[in-house]
Amino acid sequence: MTTASLTLRWLLVAQLLPASAALAQTRQETILSPDKRLAMNLFFTGDQLQYQVVFRGKPVIEPSALSLQLGTQAVGRGQAFGSVQRTTVSETYAWRGVHSQATNHYNQASLLITPTAPAAAFRLEARVFNDGVAWRYVVPEAGAGEVRADNTEFVIPAGSTVWSQPDIGNYEGRYQRQRIEEVPVGQLAGPPLTVALPAQQGYLAITEGGVTDFAGMSLVAAGPRAFKANLTGTATTSATVETPWRIVEVGPDLNTLVNCDIVHNVSPKPDAALFPQGLATPWLKPGRSVWSWLAGNGGVTFENMKRFSQWAGQLGFEYNLVDEGWTHWNDGGKDPWTLMQELVAYSATQHVKVWVWKAYPDHDGTPGLQQAAARQAFFRRCRDIGVAGIKIDFFNAESQEVIKFYQAALHDAAELHLLLDFHGANKPTGESRTWPNELSREGVRGLENETVWPAHNTTLPFTRYLAGHGDYTPLTFRPIGKGTTLAHQVATLATFTSPFLCVAANPEDILTSPARELITSIPTVWDETIVLPQSEIGGLSLLARRRGTTWFLAALNGATSRQLPISLTFLGKGSYQALTLADSPDAPATGTIKRTPVTAQTKLTLSLSEGGGYLGIFRK
Repeated sequence: MTTASLTLRWLLVAQLLPASAALAQTRQETILSPDKRLAMNLFFTGDQLQYQVVFRGKPVIEPSALSLQLGTQAVGRGQAFGSVQRTTVSETYAWRGVHSQATNHYNQASLLITPTAPAAAFRLEARVFNDGVAWRYVVPEAGAGEVRADNTEFVIPAGSTVWSQPDIGNYEGRYQRQRIEEVPVGQLAGPPLTVALPAQQGYLAITEGGVTDFAGMSLVAAGPRAFKANLTGTATTSATVETPWRIVEVGPDLNTLVNCDIVHNVSPKPDAALFPQGLATPWLKPGRSVWSWLAGNGGVTFENMKRFSQWAGQLGFEYNLVDEGWTHWNDGGKDPWTLMQELVAYSATQHVKVWVWKAYPDHDGTPGLQQAAARQAFFRRCRDIGVAGIKIDFFNAESQEVIKFYQAALHDAAELHLLLDFHGANKPTGESRTWPNELSREGVRGLENETVWPAHNTTLPFTRYLAGHGDYTPLTFRPIGKGTTLAHQVATLATFTSPFLCVAANPEDILTSPARELITSIPTVWDETIVLPQSEIGGLSLLARRRGTTWFLAALNGATSRQLPISLTFLGKGSYQALTLADSPDAPATGTIKRTPVTAQTKLTLSLSEGGGYLGIFRK
């Protein structure tokens, strides 16, 4: 029987079954999305449990194995499905990122697998949303042991194009575009891995969510058109094993992927005792930060950090991040903590709060935060002198040990009302839903590195940022941003979502820049994001984003200059005053700034240079 006929057969069976149907000892089950456009088919080939994802009647993940190695036992071998429990959930909740309200609407099936001896008995929990699927393995009463491998497969349709980066430690690799048939066996990919399906069928992205006490998952190419899950080491277990959720986001366009909420939907809700008002808990304050590390305006000295706090206040920025080096301060015979307390007090007079840097491992003769006692003592001291947040660096892996540290550190910090930003870290997997005091994490190749920026920056919104916020440290006026215009650089601030928006540019340069008003008007969180249809991975990122009643249009252009007609219908009713920064071919380092009245009917054409950009702010 062909794949197409199997797909049709399963869809017809699903439509005939009531939502609560539970067929004892069946060998195939289908879960439909609430809008019935997406289906996850589960079935056995021999005794191997497999799945297939079908969107609008066409397979987007072809038959693929579902399998774990738990000690010496194989999880995924079975004879049939036993009991099947079906539920539907539809809810919304406050969110912080690409939009201010997340949607959690799915149909779930919890399927008991009748195992093939001596395979382990287990249950598969699968959720099908309108924009993707998620599943996890649940092995009851597994006892002490270890998950040695996750052998879940993802077989991608022929003719697809994939974008991936190979760094599975820091997630700072360069993205490459490949035909799925050209991906060599053994190639690593740090999720999300994004796929453009053939014949303009749409897009998908593979990643994970709800990682709390497990090894992180990357991907490895495993054969013809297939990737396989790849754990960072093993995961020790006790009692019942519940793996993180494996996620395939699916949609007809890039807008669907960018607005997908599945990663945080499958993550635990926040503790009401620690965050009594959720995201509105008063001490959870997103904001913009000055940062000396890439500014090219002096080092991390006590006196220079006072200057940076003063500039932050003049810009209206909320924070000053004091990076590596402050723990060696010894001005006037005062120890680093005394001087940091003085900096915090001075910064308060400028209406600025201070973040401090600290390493996870021991580093440069200074103890790190790896041990619980050292971490808790450091956190308490930060709290006692009024530090607002801590940037923790140098994880370089997503082992179970590191994942458990994130959870413990976020809990300890929440108890003391401290904000955190993880650097040298892996991808986000929904931690900021459980712990909204995580305001950002790196896990991205940002301005601290080098690459071909136009292609890289127009790839990131549709790859790495599908997982969640990212501390790219945007905006520079220096040569480190080579190949991009000022308009491109400024537009990165409105493109790369990060509630803690750490700005790489020299604040003195921002203060004197003609683009100062545009730069200082960009928010760190958004109420709405629309990916405009001209966007193309690696060629053009075009986002319309709203905060309150103000709209922002941010364009990042790749390597080819273009004339781009834009519809402003997203503005809706009413008149707006536009403040815009556009490319100027004769002056790429300054651009052209204009103020004009506009409405939704205004005809706008962007003239984008190679590596160019555009930022428009539309205020009612």
